[in-house]
Amino acid sequence: MLRASFAVDIARAPLDVYRVISNHENDVKWQSVVAEVVKLSAGPVRAGSRFRHTLALMGATIRAELVVAETHAAELHVFSAGGGPFAFDARVVLAATAAGTHMQTDIDGRAGGIGRLTAVALSRLRRSEIASDHLRLKRLMESFAL
Repeated sequence: MLRASFAVDIARAPLDVYRVISNHENDVKWQSVVAEVVKLSAGPVRAGSRFRHTLALMGATIRAELVVAETHAAELHVFSAGGGPFAFDARVVLAATAAGTHMQTDIDGRAGGIGRLTAVALSRLRRSEIASDHLRLKRLMESFAL
């Protein structure tokens, strides 16, 4: 299992941050590997909501399905994704601060069908990209672009 944690402080209210991160159709706007997102389930985002992501990762196009496991407005968003050689679970916790919102993201990933060294190398690359994506989210939200 490959684990990673990321934290960012965003000068916006927790509900504002929640609305952006829980609607995965927004992922294409701030996550560097996400090329397209299609919502597969009807209605508002809730436990059981499904999305199909098209990812551009290391020159390959990968389709992944994301399923929301648990979600609580302005507090928590938990989801799982799988497709291609990787699957992962993500838990995003939002906490109000004097300046806005502290967002803590914990990811547990699993690699299948590829060697352990390849998985570790890709994990290191993705950690750097995800950290940059969190800073992009901060910048976009604080400029009210999202």
